Amino acid sequence: MQTMVTQEQFEGVKDLLKNKAAAQIMKEHSDNLGKKYWSVDALNSLSIDQMALLLYNPDLVVVEPSLEDHLRNMYINAKSEDFANGVVAAATVYGIDPEIFEGLVEWVPEGTEADPNPQ
Repeated sequence: MQTMVTQEQFEGVKDLLKNKAAAQIMKEHSDNLGKKYWSVDALNSLSIDQMALLLYNPDLVVVEPSLEDHLRNMYINAKSEDFANGVVAAATVYGIDPEIFEGLVEWVPEGTEADPNPQ
């Protein structure tokens, strides 16, 4: 059985494991299921099965790409510089630093060739 979780959930469980044993985390999660117990809110929405997989079989967990990952991929695959600029603008609306896009793509004006050795 595989499950999908968010990056925040995956990292949250990793952080919990720094200070608590997996069995203790599982007990606390079971005892407080459906409550706002964990300080990382995303952990509160994990099912018992998802938490168990994260704790004991993390190789069966698929981590969803983050919003940054999706936007970076859209930027790299943009068909035009205008669309890429729109992706950067959308990222800033969500509070994502536009510097994550720097150096990913070199836009070359039509009719010219890209420098094979950019600086």
